[in-house]
Amino acid sequence: MKKRGQVTLFIILGILIVAAVVLVLYLRGQLFFGPVTPDNLNIKMIPIKEHIIKCMQEVSPQYIEQIGLQGGYLATPTDTYRMWDNETVSYLCYNIKKHPICYNRMLTKAHMEQELENSLELGLAQCIDISKFEGKGYDIVYGKRKSTVEIGNDKVIVTVKMPITIKKDDVSITEDEFTANFNYPLGRLYNVAQDIVDVETQYGEFDQLTYMLMKKGQYIINKQRPYPDKLYILKTKDNPYIFQFFIEGEST
Repeated sequence: MKKRGQVTLFIILGILIVAAVVLVLYLRGQLFFGPVTPDNLNIKMIPIKEHIIKCMQEVSPQYIEQIGLQGGYLATPTDTYRMWDNETVSYLCYNIKKHPICYNRMLTKAHMEQELENSLELGLAQCIDISKFEGKGYDIVYGKRKSTVEIGNDKVIVTVKMPITIKKDDVSITEDEFTANFNYPLGRLYNVAQDIVDVETQYGEFDQLTYMLMKKGQYIINKQRPYPDKLYILKTKDNPYIFQFFIEGEST
C-alpha cells in the first residue's frame, strides 16, 4: 500500500509538472518574454496582421459580388434600377422617348471603387478590433483606418491603411498597410459592359453573338428581354462571377 501511494504521488507530481510547462508555454504566447528586439516585436505583430487580413477576407467578397449583381452600384436610388431575382439591378443606359437608342448613365470604375471603399469602411469597423491584442507586456498605438479599393482586370485589390506601432522600452516597429487580393474579373466585365452600352447608345441594339465570337469565347453574354427593358448578364468563361445590368426600354 505504501508503494502504491508513492506511485500515485509521483503521477500527481508528473501531471502538475506537465500542467506547469503547458501554462508557461501559453503565457509565453500571451506575454512578452526575452530581450526586446525588432524581431521579437515583429512576432507580436503577426497575429494582428492576420486578424486584419482575415476581416478583409470575410467582409470584402459580399460587397464585390453585390456590386456585380447590381450593375456597378451598391447605392440604388429610386428609378435607377429594376428588381430581378430579388436583386436591385441598375440601369446603365436610360430610355430616350420615341428613339431606339438610350443615353449612357456613365458608370465609371472610380465610382465603383468609391462605393466599395465606403461599404468596406462600415463592414470592417464591425470586425477589426485591435484592443484585444493590448495588455500583453508591450504597448500598441494605432491610427485612423482608411480602406482603398483598386479594380483590376481579373482581381480586386483591397488595402487597409492603418498605422499600427508595437513598442516596448526604446524599441518599436510599425506596419502601415495591409492588403488582400480577390480573384473577381470585375474590371474585365466592366469593360464589356461599357462596350455594350456604347453600342446601345449609338445603334440601339447590341449583337452579343458576334461580340462573343470576336472575343474568342472569353466572355459569356446572356441577353434577356423582360419587357420593356433589356437585361445583360455577363461572365468570363473561367470564373462564375456575374456582372449584370439593365438597358431601359420604352413601354408601348
